[in-house]
Formats: sequence, structure tokens, C-alpha cells
Amino acid sequence: MVFRRNPVSLDKLRELAKQRFAGRNTSNAATLTLAEAQQLFEELEIHQIELELQNEHLNAARAQLQSALSESSELYDSSPAGSLLLDRDGCITKLNLSAAQLLGRERARLVGGTLAQYLAEADRRLFTGLLAQVIGAGAAQVSELMLERKKGAPPSHVELRVVRLPDASGWQVILTDITERKQFESRMRASEVRWKLALDAAGDGVWAWNVQTGEVTFSSRFAQLLGGTRRDIGRRMEDWTERIHPRDRASVVAAFQAALSDRSASFSNEHRTRCQDGSYKWVLSRGTIVSRSADGRPLRMIGTYVDISIQKLTEEALRVAAQFQQAVFDSLSAQLAVLDRAGVMIQTNLAWRTYAAANGMAGAPEFIGERYADFLYGMTGQHSPTVDAALAGIAAVARGEVSQFQLPQPFHALAGDRWFSLKVTPVRDELQRIVVSHEDVTQIKAAELASVKLANTDVLTGALSRRNFLALAEQELARASRYQLPLMVLMLDLDHFKQINDHHGHAAGDAVLQSFVSTVTSVLRESDLIGRLGGEEFGVLLPSTSAEGGAALAQRIVESVRASPVEAGGEPIAYTVSIGGGCLGVETSFAALLGLADAALYQAKRTGRDRLELAVALPPPEPR
Repeated sequence: MVFRRNPVSLDKLRELAKQRFAGRNTSNAATLTLAEAQQLFEELEIHQIELELQNEHLNAARAQLQSALSESSELYDSSPAGSLLLDRDGCITKLNLSAAQLLGRERARLVGGTLAQYLAEADRRLFTGLLAQVIGAGAAQVSELMLERKKGAPPSHVELRVVRLPDASGWQVILTDITERKQFESRMRASEVRWKLALDAAGDGVWAWNVQTGEVTFSSRFAQLLGGTRRDIGRRMEDWTERIHPRDRASVVAAFQAALSDRSASFSNEHRTRCQDGSYKWVLSRGTIVSRSADGRPLRMIGTYVDISIQKLTEEALRVAAQFQQAVFDSLSAQLAVLDRAGVMIQTNLAWRTYAAANGMAGAPEFIGERYADFLYGMTGQHSPTVDAALAGIAAVARGEVSQFQLPQPFHALAGDRWFSLKVTPVRDELQRIVVSHEDVTQIKAAELASVKLANTDVLTGALSRRNFLALAEQELARASRYQLPLMVLMLDLDHFKQINDHHGHAAGDAVLQSFVSTVTSVLRESDLIGRLGGEEFGVLLPSTSAEGGAALAQRIVESVRASPVEAGGEPIAYTVSIGGGCLGVETSFAALLGLADAALYQAKRTGRDRLELAVALPPPEPR
């Protein structure tokens, strides 16, 4: 582009002005006055200054325009996309360096040639059609084409965008190199084909979902799983989701949405899907996103379809069997718990849970995951010998040393004041589980204790029975003799007891006997024993007690009985007791010691009753 310069000097401007002035009509110049001439000269000076300023602005604009053109040319050449201008005949009139590099020729040699000759022969007709479409549609056209392949070189692919120039003098073409992308897609297709073949051989269906278009491609095996053909299955995501069981559809859609929104690394869901014959089968569908846009949006997802109907039927059968087993488990009255090899409870029955809840025993839901030893400690108390024995038995069963284990005696549970028998039985499976049962034997134990108490205790008065009293007395005598400890025995007999029965009745007599034992017990120490030897006759054993101490205690008994009449039939019944006491000397049996006390009792009766008499102790034998 050539710029015309304005005159830059006053002389040049004056010369031009004189020439222009000479061509004008000067007939009126002589008539100008001096003042008018002066004014005209000033106007000419001002006009000259205006022209100088205008010339300066024009020079600055020219410099800016030249700089802009230079920068535009540099940007045009440095653009990564190839840019070409074509005339009406499709010949190249201008192109940048990127376009020349894509076409593989020098820029100067490319100008004047047609662009079509540098395209692959198979795509030249497509290119000609694009030029025609731009003219017809009036909008840009885009297509992927292959460039002419040089000998020994791999094929090159470009994305070609064509727009018509504003003056309709030709076209502008933008070329973008997509060779690497096309090569990657080719490798992906080959890999996907091999993957599909492998999965089809394994019996799995394959699907590929174009997230942007909603189109889904299903493998033949996928269609076979549902009892149809690929045409029956359809090609839209809606065709697929419509087959999902209504109860499962929401969970499948949610799983897809989680994968698409990156809340999940992949998609996996078990659901029921409708087959071609209208029946439903269980399938496992898994997938992952394999392609994303530049801004991270998911473009393509591929996955598999696996028939898990048999697996689901098996799971359902196992669930029903487990429910039946638990129902049988819960129907048993014994408390049952299944332990793993570490002694942790993995299953309990209803009786177990009911007992624990009724007695405030905290634990995990149904006590699953809790150590059995901790539970047993909670029932019996810490450091219980019962727990030690039970744990030792469980360990022996676990090691296979015994086929089963049972505590020899029931254990007492503090929680609920109950008695339980404990039995341990191995399951003998790979998990090495063990079943522990607690059978409630509280009623049996209560009857046993009652029977023992009946045999060892006088039912009417609560004193020891004669047999039990004499047996315990023999043990105390042996202990006293071994350790040379004092021992005192008292024989007690109620005075005129027959008269009480005859005058007030046997019920009143029984009340007197009961009151008597209660009164004597209140005087005795915890280590002392009282037993009913017969009728109204009782014996009292005072371990580690000397004659003086025994006499003082016996005297308190006499006084307490005298001061404790019994109410019977609305009137008080006063009664007394006579006591004979004997202290251990040379006697070697309790019968002999009891004979001394009996003789002293006879003396107390003979000398007035309501009193204490002590037997005269025999001197120990002389040593030989």
C-alpha cells in the first residue's frame, strides 16, 4: 500500500498555493484594502498550521497501521491452525506457515495450486461438496478429511472448516491436525473389539454408551442374555432403562448419575431386567467412563452385563434357610450363642437376648461382636471360678482335646438370681465355630437346695437337724483336739413343755419352740451352732469357747428365755429353759462330751429348773 504525503515545508505549500491562486479569477485582488489583505494573510497562516497538524496525525496513523499489519502477519504465520484463502476455482491465494507444514510443501510452491490435489483421493469429492454446501447453506461446514499420503509416511488427518469470504470471491479454509486423535481412536476401537470378543467368549454382555447423544451400543451376547436380538434391544438409553424392573430403576439411575458426576469412580449395580419373553432375570451391570471432553465432562462409558440369576436364587435359598435356622434357634428355651474361633459371639437366640435385656446387660445389637467371656463375667461377677472353668473348657473343645464340655455343677448368675447349666459343643466346620448353651435350672436347683435344707434343718424351728448337728459337732471336736482349742457344748430342755401342749394346744407348743430357737439364736455368735435333738430338747455347740465363757453365754440364754413369753390365743405363755453344759476335756467323741452336758442338764432339772448347771470336768490322764 502507497501513502501520499502532504507538503511538509512552507515554501512548498506557498508554491502550491501560488499555482492554485494563479488559476483563479484575480480581478478583485486589486480592490482589496490593506486591512482585508492582512486578514486574509492571517487566515492563510492559520490554515497552514491546521494542515501541519493534520499531516502529523496522518503520519502517526500510518505508523500504527504498518505495525498492526506486521503483527497480524506474524500472528497469521504463528497460528497452530492452518489457514488458507481460496479463489472461486479452489486455488490457494494465500496461506500461513502452519498450513504449508500440514500440506508438506513450501508456501511459495503451494500458492496457485488447488487445495483438492493435496487431499486423499477418496476425500476430494467430499471436499468439493463442502464448498458447494457453503454456497448453498451460507454457513460454515466442518468435516474430517485425510491428506494425500506420501510414500512411506503414515496417513495424516485434518479437521477442515470452510467459510465463504464476505465478497464471495472465494473461501477461507481452517485446517486442524487431528492425526494423533484418530490414531488413538483407532487403537481404542481395536482394543474394544478384542475386549468384546473376550467378554463374549466368557459369556458377558458388553455395552457402550455415548453420553452426549444418548446412543447405546449393545453386543450380541448382551441381546442373547435377554433372549432377543440387537434390534430387539434398541439403541437408546431409554430403551435400556425401560426394561429395568420398576422397583430397581431408581437405584440404577442414581448409580449412573453418581458415576457421571464423579461421586463414584465407576458404575456397579445389581438389578432385575425384563427379558424378551416378559420374564425378569437378575443381572450385574458394571461400567466406567473411558472418554471425557477437555473440560472434564463425560463423553463415553463402556461396561458389561452378567447374568447372576442363579447366584440370586442361591442367595435367596440361603436367606430362607438362615431364617428357618434362626427361627428354630429362637424356639429353643435354652440360651444359645455361636462363637467364632476367637470366642466372639456371632449369633444368639431369642432366649439369650431376652434374658440379657431383662437383666440390664448392655451389649451390641443381639450381642453380635461381643466377647463371650465378657458376657459371662457380667452374669457371674469378675474373677469367678465358674468363668475360668468355662473358658478352659471352651479352649479344650476348640483344640479338639474333648468332643464337648459341660460344667460339673450349675453356675449362679447374679443377674436375675438364676442358676444355669453350661454346655459347650463344637460345630466342626471350616470356621471352627462353637455353640455355648445356658440351660436355666433355677427350679431344679431351688428344689435341690430345699431338699438339702430339709435334710439338714429342722422344718419347724429352723435349727439344724439332729444328724447334721452331730456331724458338724464331730468336725469341730476333731479341729479342737488337733489344735488344742477349747470347746463347749450345751444341752437345753424346755421346762414343763408337756403342760404347755396340754393346756394351750400343740399349735401353741409349736409357737413356743419357734420363739425359743429365735431367742437363743439372737444370743449366739455367728460361729455357734444350734440343733434340735428331739422334742423340746436342743443342743448348742460353742467352738473356741472356755467353760467361763460358755457359762456366761448360757446364763444369758436362761435370762432371755425367761423374759420372752410367747403370745398364743390372745394370752402370753411364759416358759423357761434348763441348761446343762460340758467343756471338752479328755473326751475323744462328741457323744461322750454330749453325755457330760446331758448329765449336767439332769442336775439342773433336779435342782429346780430354769437354771444352768455345768458338768464337773474330769482331770486329764497322767502321762506315762
